[in-house]
Amino acid sequence: MGLISNTAAQAQNPSQAQSSGDSSVAVINSPNSTKPLIVTATRMPTKGADVLADYVYIGPEEIAQAGQMSVPELLQQQRGVQISTYGGPGGLASVYLRGTSNNQSLVLIDGVRTESSTLGGAVWSAIPIQLIDHIEIIFGPQSTFYGQDALGGVIQIFTKRGDGPAQFSASSGYGTYGTTINTASVSGSVGDDKPTRYNLGLSQENSMGFNTVASTNPCSAANATKNYCAPGYPTTRTGYTRLGATGQVSHEWQKGQEFGVKVLASRTNYQYPGYDYDVSLPEVNSQVNNLSIATVFSKNQITENWQSFIQLSNTSNFGQNLTTNSNDSIKSPQNDFLWKNDIKVGPDNLQLMVERLVQYANTTNINASRTTNSAAGSYQLNRGNNLATVAVRNDTITGYGPIFTYSGAYGYFLTKGLRANVNYGTGFRAPTFNDLYYPGYGTPNVQPETNRNAEVGLHYEPGNYEIHLVGYQNKVQNLIQALPCTTQASGYCPTNFASVNITGASLGANTRLEYWNLKAALDLLNAVDQNTGLALPNRAKQLANLGSEYRRGKLNAGANITIAGQRYGNAKNTVTMSSYALLDLFASYEIQPKWSLFARWNNALNNQYQLSYGYLTPGSNIFAGVRYTP
Repeated sequence: MGLISNTAAQAQNPSQAQSSGDSSVAVINSPNSTKPLIVTATRMPTKGADVLADYVYIGPEEIAQAGQMSVPELLQQQRGVQISTYGGPGGLASVYLRGTSNNQSLVLIDGVRTESSTLGGAVWSAIPIQLIDHIEIIFGPQSTFYGQDALGGVIQIFTKRGDGPAQFSASSGYGTYGTTINTASVSGSVGDDKPTRYNLGLSQENSMGFNTVASTNPCSAANATKNYCAPGYPTTRTGYTRLGATGQVSHEWQKGQEFGVKVLASRTNYQYPGYDYDVSLPEVNSQVNNLSIATVFSKNQITENWQSFIQLSNTSNFGQNLTTNSNDSIKSPQNDFLWKNDIKVGPDNLQLMVERLVQYANTTNINASRTTNSAAGSYQLNRGNNLATVAVRNDTITGYGPIFTYSGAYGYFLTKGLRANVNYGTGFRAPTFNDLYYPGYGTPNVQPETNRNAEVGLHYEPGNYEIHLVGYQNKVQNLIQALPCTTQASGYCPTNFASVNITGASLGANTRLEYWNLKAALDLLNAVDQNTGLALPNRAKQLANLGSEYRRGKLNAGANITIAGQRYGNAKNTVTMSSYALLDLFASYEIQPKWSLFARWNNALNNQYQLSYGYLTPGSNIFAGVRYTP
């Protein structure tokens, strides 16, 4: 868990917390907030000590210190998270929550789903880190609150919301690999009794990149002949560009009555090494990813105890692969309607939701759609030393009929600062459109994946420090795996074959001293394919993070160490990627009021390591610049 309590008044009445237009994404947004209300776990603001799901909070300061890191690289420094990448911060990446795959965790931006319905999972390269205010990571299946894809957990990304006098901020920096990043934002509100809040943010990134082809790559010069790709992949630089914009405006036309609009748009163009088999020559290919999200919401206090929230959103993922012989595009838009009602029942809360999600796939080979109609309810109980949450949900998906999920959690305060809790929940992931319909591959009768997760935890939070210990078991059934087809003469088809058992323990601690912030985390993980007895690739059995930050006067400096054990590079466990340790350093200094210089030194020890077998990662790199903040 992150730092968790709030001010006394807000802790007693979470509804008074500053909201970003929806009680399911409300949060305290103070610039130096270390005691936020956590909202993603139950879709309503809840003080951290009462959140029964295991979670991590990443605040604005940590994101501001990220420099030229990507969102996955930032997540890599958190408890319970591992990643794989195919090069630098602009390219393909996967994020694994507690050993589950990238498409088994749901990613939200300001409460809106972002996954690709054709490929599955979030397209991380399309999310600009510079436009993010804070992040919440909720572990364990969350399908009872969010529906499909939340088997391993939920990652919710929040953009900034304006409040108070107009504030302008900007930054500009330059770093290794010819990387330039520029950002600017303006936010605030007008009107006292009936405020109109606004925020606009812009970001621009450009990097020349580096060679990502390792000597172990199947198409490296040493291996190319035996793998029919001689003379091999190019070893030139592969860079990226990314543009991003986000905006919000809302108007509280009467106390407790608010209407607003939120938008986010980004465009990323990244290069990657490729090969033209027609002429047997290497080539540098590029991939274009566009992500756009548009949301309209209305939050209404119907009665003293009943708050209604309605949200209409459209998400569009567009991808185009540009090679010598292809410019195929993938469009996967989706429309979502959500109506959520929070009803206070004494000290408890009853939540009722209905949702309708319509997903589309428009590609060269697929033209399909499906609809998911959902109804859900949860009850959150607070009785003295006892906390409990129960939730149920029914999702009816085109072609599948009803899918029922349920969850329950119980917590007991052994002392004022020590809490024990147990959790049990189920979840599911629907097949992607590629799993269902891709010519020569798709299988229309493939079924959703399902899971059952159980965990126990102890959380000690006596004051200015915290210790969290959680043990869990997550069993995933009907895992979709490509196997030799039975419906055609050759090729591979998605099949509900595999069963995965993931067990682990997670220990986290942090403290805030006079000038120091210190944190530490240790994760032990065992993720096994039960059909083969082999370990899942790209998952280390041991992962540790150590962080320190020193703040005094005008100086802010710190370091983070990430240590990961050996991982397998393929499903057959025949190749391995060695363990590694990363040291990242950062510092900033206020040269005059509102102006500061900042610098970050990533991989300071220049450790050579791989996060995907056969692909290099950034070496020692520095990023520095100037920042203006109100």
